[in-house]
Amino acid sequence: MSPVSRLPPLATLRAFAVAGRRQSLRDAAAELGVTPSAVSHQVAALEAWLGTTLFERSIRRVSLTPAGQALSDELNAALGGMETALARARGDRSAGRLTVSALPLFTQAWLLPRLERFEARYPGLSIAIQTDNRIADLDREDVDVAIRNVAAPTAGQYSRKLLDLRATPLCSPELAKELKAPADLSGAVLIEISAGRAGWRDWLAAQGLADLTPRRTLAFDTLPTAIEAAAQGRGVILGLLPLVWDAPAARSLVAPFATPPMEAGAYMVTCRRAERTRDVVRAFTDWLFAEMRSDSRRLMRVERARLGGG
Repeated sequence: MSPVSRLPPLATLRAFAVAGRRQSLRDAAAELGVTPSAVSHQVAALEAWLGTTLFERSIRRVSLTPAGQALSDELNAALGGMETALARARGDRSAGRLTVSALPLFTQAWLLPRLERFEARYPGLSIAIQTDNRIADLDREDVDVAIRNVAAPTAGQYSRKLLDLRATPLCSPELAKELKAPADLSGAVLIEISAGRAGWRDWLAAQGLADLTPRRTLAFDTLPTAIEAAAQGRGVILGLLPLVWDAPAARSLVAPFATPPMEAGAYMVTCRRAERTRDVVRAFTDWLFAEMRSDSRRLMRVERARLGGG
């Protein structure tokens, strides 16, 4: 590269952007279809052109310096904008498609009843929704937006909190008559979710009952199925507030105890950092946050009514 060049070669910028997003020279090489050595040389060339270090290197890993993180974020956003502009210019159908990965309860209880409003705004947009508890790999899968209850976003991804979550025991009214205090759960069936951040172990520990053993457990892989089982009187579920009340099966459930709900993370909206300004991604995420803002008061009213003001 000539020292008087105003911009490094696009291939050099792209190699660094991908390496920065993936936080790995090897993974960047796999995505770009080149060798790790080639990516390393491109990154070194960019560092020489800039006169600054972009990666801290160790034997087994690399990590971005503050200057590298800032440049990676800006380059990925710029490259994403270029790809979107080019897609529109060539009439690429992918510019009119959106794939969303969302948790089953969020999809069933909250998203689907409102999705028609978004579709009315963008009638030409094709939408695919994947609903399972598995965390989608946005770097490797054809997913544009993910809605998950995660502790922190993956490196190289953009994430924003949509809704705080809390957890509290719920069961059928008949079963609630047998439960006077949390210690009574030793004689109950506890319904568990095979994947999830908040679980019975955490809730029981918060009540000073870390050693409590229930009569038995009953596990399901999705929260809507577990809610249905609780509504049928099969056991006690740890319900995820406030959206649990929007699940049809949860309308018959009650909270057997007056204990305060436990903090249970938050729903996070995540996308590839490079695509957060892509038209369809930005339109969908902006719509999600607007809908949740307008619905927050209703959710609070429902929760107060169902928990008796707790």
